[in-house]
Amino acid sequence: MSDVLPRSDDLDATWNFIEPVISQILGRDGTPSLAKRVDKVLSPTMYMEVYTAIYNYCVDKSRSSGQFNADKQESQSSILVGSEIYQRLGRYLRDYIKNFEKSDNESFLQFYVRRWKRFTVGAIFLNHAFDYMNRYWVQKERSDGKRHIFDVNTLCLMTWKEVMFDPKSEVLVDEILKEITLERDGNIVQKGDVTMAIKSFVALGIDPQDLKKLNLNVYIQVFEKPFLRKTEAYYKQYSTDYLTTRSVTEYIFEAKEIISREEKAMAVYWDDHTRKPLSETLNSVLITEHAPKLESEFIVLLDSRDNGKISAVYSLMQRDFTLLPRLASSYEEYIKRCGESEISHLISVHKASIFNNSEDQTSNKTKPGSLLNTLPPKDYVKTLLDVYRTFRNMTNECFQNDPLFAKALDNACRSYVNSNEFALPVGTPRSATSKTPEMLAKYSDQLLKKSTKPEVATDMSIDDIMMLFKFLTDKDAFESHYRRLFAKRLIHGTSTNDSDEETVIQRLQSENSMEYTGKITKMFQDVRLSKVLEEDFDVMIKGLPDYTKQKYPELQPFILAETMWPFSYQDVDFKLPPVLQPSYEKLEEMYSNKHNGRVLKWLWPLCRGEIRADIGKPGRPPFQFTVTLFQISILLQFNDNDVLTLEQLQEDTNLSVQNIAAAMVPFIKFKLVQQLPPGLENLIKPETQFRLARPYKALKTKINFASGVKNDVLNVLASSSDVHAQKLVAATGSTKELTENERIERELGAERQIFLEACIVRIMKSKRKLPHTTLVNECIAQSHQRFNAKVSLIKKAIDSLISKEYLQRCDDGESYKYLA
Repeated sequence: MSDVLPRSDDLDATWNFIEPVISQILGRDGTPSLAKRVDKVLSPTMYMEVYTAIYNYCVDKSRSSGQFNADKQESQSSILVGSEIYQRLGRYLRDYIKNFEKSDNESFLQFYVRRWKRFTVGAIFLNHAFDYMNRYWVQKERSDGKRHIFDVNTLCLMTWKEVMFDPKSEVLVDEILKEITLERDGNIVQKGDVTMAIKSFVALGIDPQDLKKLNLNVYIQVFEKPFLRKTEAYYKQYSTDYLTTRSVTEYIFEAKEIISREEKAMAVYWDDHTRKPLSETLNSVLITEHAPKLESEFIVLLDSRDNGKISAVYSLMQRDFTLLPRLASSYEEYIKRCGESEISHLISVHKASIFNNSEDQTSNKTKPGSLLNTLPPKDYVKTLLDVYRTFRNMTNECFQNDPLFAKALDNACRSYVNSNEFALPVGTPRSATSKTPEMLAKYSDQLLKKSTKPEVATDMSIDDIMMLFKFLTDKDAFESHYRRLFAKRLIHGTSTNDSDEETVIQRLQSENSMEYTGKITKMFQDVRLSKVLEEDFDVMIKGLPDYTKQKYPELQPFILAETMWPFSYQDVDFKLPPVLQPSYEKLEEMYSNKHNGRVLKWLWPLCRGEIRADIGKPGRPPFQFTVTLFQISILLQFNDNDVLTLEQLQEDTNLSVQNIAAAMVPFIKFKLVQQLPPGLENLIKPETQFRLARPYKALKTKINFASGVKNDVLNVLASSSDVHAQKLVAATGSTKELTENERIERELGAERQIFLEACIVRIMKSKRKLPHTTLVNECIAQSHQRFNAKVSLIKKAIDSLISKEYLQRCDDGESYKYLA
């Protein structure tokens, strides 16, 4: 290279001066692609000489306007020259790239990468050498709208794309995809070449309008789309072949490994733009296409309770969110079947234990329904909760408490809890209420009752009650059963402690509403007020001049609000024993004076007492019997006579045959009274005699006869072939009484009717006019917290309100109007 710079106005001299340097910067064919080689060629002096030559030529102001000068009238000072050198550089670059030669021992990919590396390094240094032209002439041309003019580095890349890349892009991409396939097959490949080639696709994506804007059009069109098609075809074949020789469970882990490898290990190849479409492609070919098999295997894995494998299925299938609803639906159905199956198993075990343990062969003729009535509430509730806990843990551990699966769990539990072989046996009417609320109420009673055996009460808790309560659809049925059992605990004083009772009430209130526990809360208040009344009465009685313990026995009155307690008033024809008459009269007098206008209604059948009986052997302490009020009146008759007939007892007590027979059953059973002649059929005959056992023999001195009272004695006899009993039923005009459950069912129906009518009035009062469907939906929504309202019951409530003139059908026949 000459030490003398060319004349600034001589284009040929200037080009001849810089051309050898360009050749050295870009590297002759075969020149190693080392940046340090370029640094050595471009010494500071040489670099300055080339830069100066280009600078001088571009800024020469003595040169006259020539054929490249677009505007002859433009002032000489504003002329920027560069197009001649720019055009010669473009021609040189095209010729330079065309002359690249591939070695016989290298693939096109290797040749492409080798030349690309050297060319791009040279382009950067070349860009520096032409920096002045870039900053002034190129910038001015582009600002004038000439978007086909580029800085030298971009010109190099554009020329490379035109000459080298475009004609051979398919060959190049094909070789890249072959290398990727080889690596997928487990072979070792030159990752560097593949990575560099793919990066060149990104670099060649140049937007002529905005050189700073990233343009991935070349990368997407040339590489990404063929890559995704190749990936889809490869893994479609791979997954099909794999599943023909391996199990679905093995495939689940293999698919996870493939996706992990593709998204992490092979991420060095492609641009981040490919991540999402590659993920979608892998999801489609590895998961969606095999979804039926994966769902079938999911059920198998649920059977095995293998949380690790279940988690693997979920983590795989959650990649395609459209599959999760179906998976959650399968999960819901599975839990439902499991719950129903566990209850069926519990029932079969319970029946088997009854038959195996029974000594009386006639018990084998017992109806299945009566066997189910003996199913322990604890076993039933615990079985329901065990299923829930199993799948709740699975939902948390395997599905990360995914809302879809959490909802599926709740729906399934709500289904099998309220509808199973025990709760709604086959043949049960559609309008029937599930037995689960009743069993949960009995479970609560066992937990909160003093008399429950310690071995039964173990592992029972209030949490169990609340956990199952939230799944009940007929919460009003639970409240009704719970209230009845709660009332007995309060009246008989059998609660473990008040704090536990209050805790349950508070939690029921927080789970539902204050209205839901309103009656239960009022019952608690009544008992507390009754204790205050008892204390006041005790003070008043002891202050009387004629007070003695014999005249005024200890009394524990309960004053209850009639509408809050589950006790129905019965007008019983009954003669109160004289020993209790003074206390009765004084209590009524005191209450009437304290609460003017209130009426007391005595629930004689519910009254209990303790009586001392000195009928044992001489020297033995007297017995203490817990008995009903009717039993007291009967036993007191034996103070004067050891033998009494049914007719005499009826005359002295004014009790009906039914009440006397019911009270006598436990006396006869525990041999306190001897019946002559014996037999259930003789129990209700007027001439039947009853003899008091003197002396009475029993192992314990405290005996509870009240719990053995059988109120259905007459009904049992009337259903038999006993002619006398049937005549007695006909004569008294009594009919078969409803069982407690039937009474509760009937009361529930009436309460629901009233509740729905109130809902309808409330809705129509605010809306004034509504279509039938909208009104029904509103009623279902408002009653959801208490019970699952049937459409037939809602229609019945609507008809009732129409007859009461609260509503009126509109002329269209499909709407209702509220009548003020």
